This record gives sequence, C-alpha cells and structure tokens, in this order.
Amino acid sequence: MNESDVKNRVSIIGMGNVLLGDDCFGPFTVEVFGSLYECGRGIEIIDVGTPGSDLAPYLYGRDLVILVDAIRDDGHPGTLRIYGERDFLHYSAQIRVTNHDPGLQESLAQLRLVNRGPVELVVIGVIPERCDFGEDISSTVLEASFAAAERICQLLVERGFDCVKRASPVQPTFWWTSGLAKCDQARKHSPSIPLNDN
Repeated sequence: MNESDVKNRVSIIGMGNVLLGDDCFGPFTVEVFGSLYECGRGIEIIDVGTPGSDLAPYLYGRDLVILVDAIRDDGHPGTLRIYGERDFLHYSAQIRVTNHDPGLQESLAQLRLVNRGPVELVVIGVIPERCDFGEDISSTVLEASFAAAERICQLLVERGFDCVKRASPVQPTFWWTSGLAKCDQARKHSPSIPLNDN
C-alpha cells in the first residue's frame, strides 16, 4: 500500500464554541459536511472546539487545510467569506468572534519554522448574527453552513481530491444539543438528512 494512501493529506477543521450561538458554525458545518458528502482516503474531518497551540498536529505536513469558523468582518450576518493564509496573517480577517484564541497563527509560525506547515490553508468564515451563551445557531448561519459544506466539496474536487455527495446522507451528530431540534432545522435545508428518533 502506498504511503500517500494512508496518511492524512487534508484536514477539514471546524472551530468554535458550540455553547455560544453562531460561534458553533465551524463544528456545525463540518458535521453537516460529513453527513452529506463522502471523501476519499487521507481526508480527516475534525471538530476541534476552541483549541490553542494544540492545532499543530492537524496542520502538520498537510497538502490542504480547510478551516471553518465564525469571523469578524464587514457584511451581513450569514455572509460567507473565503480567505487564504496570506489574508489571515496579513490583512483584516480575524479568526474568532469570542475571546477564545485558537492559536492558529502560533501553530502556523512554529510549523513554518521547520518547513512542515500545510501547503495550502483556506479559511471558510461566516459573519455571525449572535454569539451569546446558550443561544442556538441562527437561521441565517444555519443556511450558510450548507453553502459552506458545498464549498468545501468544491475546494477538494478543484484540487484533485475525491469528494462526492452521498446518495443517502448519514445521521449527523450535533452532540452539544438535544440533536433532534438541530437536525429538524437542518432537514429544512436538506430534506434527505435522516432523523434519529432514539
């Protein structure tokens, strides 16, 4: 078996605090993506919550990292923005809408020093509507999560990685809530998502 067939070449990372309303955009989107799309080997889909410098293992030596998170930027709530690493490091894209600094800049800087950073970093961000403790994801950001999941698939395919829409979506696991309410909301945008009544 070829080494490239078994090692993780791509990381799709959802970041955010699931207890702070629209800040759950990252974890929610990667869960939706995993439910609706099937990827080839070597592509890992991860919800990392609100990490610090422990992001480095998910970035180390990757061909592609797609990071999904709520952002600060001008525009209407629910608007998606796509950034490259240069945008994030040198311009106005600020990854975080809360005080939980994920340490992305530090992790990237450390890996670049030893020439083991990702070949490409893409940030898919959404402008949140509300990020208050105990709030659910807003309808505008929920809708944006489905557009973001589709964009993730496009980014993978454009770069030669296998990703196709599932014929039968799998049950998503929104572990931070009762699950059924979120899944029911999600089904309004993608009726093929199954409900688990257990």
